[in-house]
Amino acid sequence: MDENRRKNILFAAMKLFNENGFHATPTSKIAKKAKISVGTLFNYFPTKEKLIHEIYRDIKYHSKSVFLNEIRDHQTPHNNMRNMWGAVVHWGIANPEEFNYLELFLYSPFKNAYLAEKKMEDFQKFRSSILKSISPKTICIEYPEFSTIYIDNALHATIKFILSNNVKDKEHFINSSFELLWNGFEQK
Repeated sequence: MDENRRKNILFAAMKLFNENGFHATPTSKIAKKAKISVGTLFNYFPTKEKLIHEIYRDIKYHSKSVFLNEIRDHQTPHNNMRNMWGAVVHWGIANPEEFNYLELFLYSPFKNAYLAEKKMEDFQKFRSSILKSISPKTICIEYPEFSTIYIDNALHATIKFILSNNVKDKEHFINSSFELLWNGFEQK
């Protein structure tokens, strides 16, 4: 199969899903935007659900490779965490279409089907770093999965705010948002 055509289909579908939602985007509209027939679309992706999951997988693969290129180990847990935070936020700002799709996907029923078949590991290093660094008084020690949800929501809020508002000093905002998160985990 032609990789360029596959990517074109994924991009066209992602744009339409972002604009209209999953259920309001028929495959015929995706095929038209990608300038292919519906039959060709189904040759590449046998179902609309498979297409939705493939877009998600491609975004996760792309974002993970970007994070790995930006993340460097530092001497302190705080600096490691701040570097990871910055890498994720910079990716979201640089890739708003993909970020918006992640938002759409993560708050849809399609996420549950995907997560049932695959374990999410993207934030494992991030989460284990924070769990090693936080005060034993926080609820994240007793409920470690809460830290993943908490961090993910804080990241999404930071990226959404920057994309939606005229933030003059983005680096200051990114660092300050990280410090807000860090201080919440580092209860005295």
